Amino acid sequence: MGQNRLKSENISVYHLYTRIVHKRRLLADVQREVWVAALHRAAHFSGVELITYCAMQTHAHILVRVDPTARECDDTELVSRFEALYGRSRAAWCRLNARELAAVLAEGDSTRAIDLRKRLWQRMGDISEFMRTLKQRYTKWFNHTYDTEGTLWAERFGSVLVEDNSAIVALVAAYIDLNPVRAGLAALPEQYRWCGYAEAMGGNKDLRASLAKCRPGDGGVDEAMAQYRLLMLGRGASRKEGAGQVDAASLEHALAEGGELPPHELLRLRLSFMTRGRALGTEAWMSEGGGAHALEKLSKPPKAAPVEMVTGLPLAVANARAAGRAEMP
Repeated sequence: MGQNRLKSENISVYHLYTRIVHKRRLLADVQREVWVAALHRAAHFSGVELITYCAMQTHAHILVRVDPTARECDDTELVSRFEALYGRSRAAWCRLNARELAAVLAEGDSTRAIDLRKRLWQRMGDISEFMRTLKQRYTKWFNHTYDTEGTLWAERFGSVLVEDNSAIVALVAAYIDLNPVRAGLAALPEQYRWCGYAEAMGGNKDLRASLAKCRPGDGGVDEAMAQYRLLMLGRGASRKEGAGQVDAASLEHALAEGGELPPHELLRLRLSFMTRGRALGTEAWMSEGGGAHALEKLSKPPKAAPVEMVTGLPLAVANARAAGRAEMP
């Protein structure tokens, strides 16, 4: 039997990691996309704050902040978390969908409502339940998609309780986001799609806010993210010579830019993350042009945002900078 897992009764940060059985490479591009989506759903359901993550082909790292008191949320939040995990489907364990769950909980203190709240609360605000939910949901998808059976994961997941000190959390987050650089899969963290930093810079506001806490200051989220990037690249460049190191030129360029990504790189990242499952175009096209007409035909239109909102730049300027035809400010 494994040792008891180290957990805190207070708000705490954990570095979690898990490996594919027999070190098989079962997290290719498509699988990593699904795994990341499952990660976000499981984090929402479990009521944990996702700080960053990195999905490799054989293993994954996750950094979360957990508040044990967050498990006993009100019924509205409980239904929201349930729907985040199960969507419109009925959960096998209770044979209910989100709408049906809300109806039962509305009964107040009925025996069934009390039992459902208790069973759901027990799965929240806890790293073991969070990881069990994530691994089971992904395994179910994988086995169904590829007509396989059994577990995908080797032994228990690993966990490290991290002091919730911004400087310490920043070092652990940087270690996680630098995984693809160390493995020689990307020259810079933002070039690897399946890590928290790339998704944060690609437009995920929750991840940006969580990573920004690692480098608190008076300059707001943008400055905090710039400082975090400098920390990452500095640590990546300080490794021993050879593969898996941030090159000196990249670090020098980042220092000259104050840690901020150039506008054309922000455009690339944000377009990459914004176009999956969304509609994307100019504001006029989205409001009254072809995009608007296409969305009107759908019973449940995908989320959409004009390019100007995604990039923070007029479209012509963004296009010019992306193509390298304009000087950087």
